[in-house]
Amino acid sequence: MSVSVDEVRMHSPAKVNLMLSVHGPREDGFHELSSVVVPLAFGDELRVRCADVDSLVCTDASLPTGTENLVLRAAEAFRRYSGSSLHFSFFLEKRIPVGAGLGGGSGNAAVALQAMNQLAGNLLVGDALVELAAELGSDCAFFLEGRPSVLRGRGERVESLPEDVASRLAGRRLLLFKPGFAVSTAWAYEQLPAAGYYEDRVLAEARLQAFLDGGSLDSLLENTFEPVVGRKFLAIPLLLEDIREMGVPCRMSGSGSCCFALPDDSGPSVAAIRATVQEAWGDAVFFVETSISGTKT
Repeated sequence: MSVSVDEVRMHSPAKVNLMLSVHGPREDGFHELSSVVVPLAFGDELRVRCADVDSLVCTDASLPTGTENLVLRAAEAFRRYSGSSLHFSFFLEKRIPVGAGLGGGSGNAAVALQAMNQLAGNLLVGDALVELAAELGSDCAFFLEGRPSVLRGRGERVESLPEDVASRLAGRRLLLFKPGFAVSTAWAYEQLPAAGYYEDRVLAEARLQAFLDGGSLDSLLENTFEPVVGRKFLAIPLLLEDIREMGVPCRMSGSGSCCFALPDDSGPSVAAIRATVQEAWGDAVFFVETSISGTKT
């Protein structure tokens, strides 16, 4: 992040869900979940200035830049919460693919809130910014801190992982790869009741505790959505099985369609994994080598 007199520049990281366990529907229409989420070095860049009217320019022409975009919704919500009359212009250098399960939209909205708050003189302090972020999206609050965290509730209750655990994760190499199609988060959630793939909270918390106690990262990896999404989009489970047979841990992130793998120096090279991905999904597939971040950059 950098700040000048009239502009704030923010890194908007992608995230992956190392563990995503959905427990069942809630009375408020959301789903109860437990998740371990980590920010990545890879992400978008957002520039924010004060302006006469709100506007958004994005390098990805496929991304809607009207009032349906979370960044512009964040600007309206910021004025309502803070009492500020300021408007803002946003320039978004978009690298995170849309509909990938990497939190691109939520992250953009969260860092936009932070940038606007700085330009307005930090009108929102304490929990006010967290409450506002949670109103915009279930995982927006996570991006305010941008640290490896446990998310509970509908995703709005964020607890940073202990420092020693975050240190174990920081810098871990991670590969992202996405097929040429997106998966709607709303659609994915709609499939869960009929599929019956909910996981008991006790099992999820036991898996998490074993990891916190020093267990391997591989044993933490889980995603309730993977079999649900895989029933319609067979290309995802088929490729993940091929990569697992190479000895590389991997999962789908969020509700998809992006997946991630965690290679190490003793296993197949990144080039070999990329070749496997391209053989399955084509040479033009989205493929990025990045790493887990330990703190917000």
